[in-house]
Amino acid sequence: MLTPALQALVAAVEEALGTHPEALETGTGAAAGRVCDEVVPAMEALLATPDAVPAPSRLALGGAAVGNLLHADGAGRFHVLAVVFPEGTSSGVHRHGCWGVIGYLQGGDEETRYRAAKEDGGRAELVEASRHVWHQGDVTVLLPPDEAWHRVRNPGPGTGVSVHVLCRNPADHPHSYWDRATGSVLPFPFVEVAPGRWRAEVSGLPS
Repeated sequence: MLTPALQALVAAVEEALGTHPEALETGTGAAAGRVCDEVVPAMEALLATPDAVPAPSRLALGGAAVGNLLHADGAGRFHVLAVVFPEGTSSGVHRHGCWGVIGYLQGGDEETRYRAAKEDGGRAELVEASRHVWHQGDVTVLLPPDEAWHRVRNPGPGTGVSVHVLCRNPADHPHSYWDRATGSVLPFPFVEVAPGRWRAEVSGLPS
């Protein structure tokens, strides 16, 4: 059951995608940027609303990071997750292949963004482009190809919770992982590890 604030966020995304349907074709570019811009105010309103996200959706899973599904669009255009990072946990360096809007609901998050100095044949050379600590109430966007590679880490104190509006549904979200040791770019699909609870799992790491 969606809270009123979540209902308003979902409605804002639906309206933005209806206004800019070309954003659905690639999930990148100017149209996707306009979708993000139009969703940001609804995300800001949600973050300012007490109990906008139910308490069970703010919980980690087995002490590890997890994305708790809040809404999946029936047409597969987008989904909304409450992403939970316990203190000290990190996502690893990864890339989202299409647009997203992220709002910080609880705690903090250190985000490092990277640019690809070179990328070819399933390998990449990434260099750090920026580093920023986000706090409760902040909103940021992901807009590939320029804003795609990043790493998030919860420096603490406490558990960090953020609300992610991401293109497509979880199982179809384009997501890649960068292996620092080899420079390999690997599949990083979202996997439902418990009902309504999703984790990104790397495929193809050397054993």
